Amino acid sequence: MSSLYSGAGHGVKWHLPRPRLAHRSPRRQFRNGQRAAVLRAITAAKLYSTGAITSLVKAAEACGSNVNYVKAATVLLKAENEALLRLVLAGHEPLLESAQQAQRTADLISAYRSANYADRVAFIRTCGTDAIFDVLVEAAK
Repeated sequence: MSSLYSGAGHGVKWHLPRPRLAHRSPRRQFRNGQRAAVLRAITAAKLYSTGAITSLVKAAEACGSNVNYVKAATVLLKAENEALLRLVLAGHEPLLESAQQAQRTADLISAYRSANYADRVAFIRTCGTDAIFDVLVEAAK
């Protein structure tokens, strides 16, 4: 019974056990409508990608994130998909799964941006102008 009351005989104070919450409130995970963990990871990814911090581990630690989240945020930033980034920040899409889906797009964009003009011409010749034109028409819709 020592957990229910305390005191040395007079002035007994009853302490009722507090009910435990099954889970934490989701409001703690958001700041100004943005998922706090995702925002920390994106900040770390930007610091890493600009060279301000030279290590993913150090960037994650500096921003209160973890390496897996920073890697995922780096992929999302490289994919340059602002709509997906907004959905992840708002908590409508999970960061790790979204990054996994965006990985191929990020790889294509990185390869295109790093290729010189001759490489781009060779790529178009290899893929075929009709295929490239069809993609351009679809993207313009």
